[in-house]
Parts: sequence; C-alpha cells; structure tokens
Amino acid sequence: MFCPPFIGYLILSVISTLLIAAIRRNRLTRNRAIGIRSRHTLASDAAWLRGHRAAVPALITLSVIAIGFALALACVELFSWPSAAGHVLAVIGWVLILGMAIRAMSAANTAAKSVDA
Repeated sequence: MFCPPFIGYLILSVISTLLIAAIRRNRLTRNRAIGIRSRHTLASDAAWLRGHRAAVPALITLSVIAIGFALALACVELFSWPSAAGHVLAVIGWVLILGMAIRAMSAANTAAKSVDA
C-alpha cells in the first residue's frame, strides 16, 4: 500500500549517497545537469566546490531521513499497523526531506557567496 513513498525514499537515499560520494571524491565538476545548481554555485569552479562541500552535512541528514522513513513504512506493512500511521509517516518524511533539501541549498549558496566576496 505504501510502495510509492517507500520506493521514492529508497531512490532519494541512493541519489543523495551517490552525490555525497562524488562531492567527497571531487568528481562532481561544475555542470548544469547534476548537483546544486544556483546562480551562486555556478559562478565559478571554486564556488561550485565550496558550495557542494558545505551542503554535505544536510545531504547526509537527508539520506538518513529517507532510509529511516523507508524502514518505518516497511514496518507498517510488515506488522499490519493501521494505514493512518503509514500516511502520517509518509507525509512527515517528505516534509523533513524537503526541509533538508532547502537547508542543503541554503548552505551551498552561503558558502558559494563567500568565494565571490
């Protein structure tokens, strides 16, 4: 019943984990397709690098939240808990993920702006 949010959480955790690995290995070069793309992070290679490094803690938190809520939804299905619990978990998870995505973007922009200054 909660398959779409469960799969969404898993996909999001994999994507954010791959993004974190690419940032830490300096393999994510400035581009317009993948990464945190804003006016500030795209301003220069140094801004891109500093912005993405600053976003890593929020991306790690985002990934942990996604994995945690995927496991929580799996438990709802496995133990036949009331579906209302699953709906509440799904909504809370996406709200937290959205908040962490905004936090990652904010951290990246703030760090990228400091390069230009």
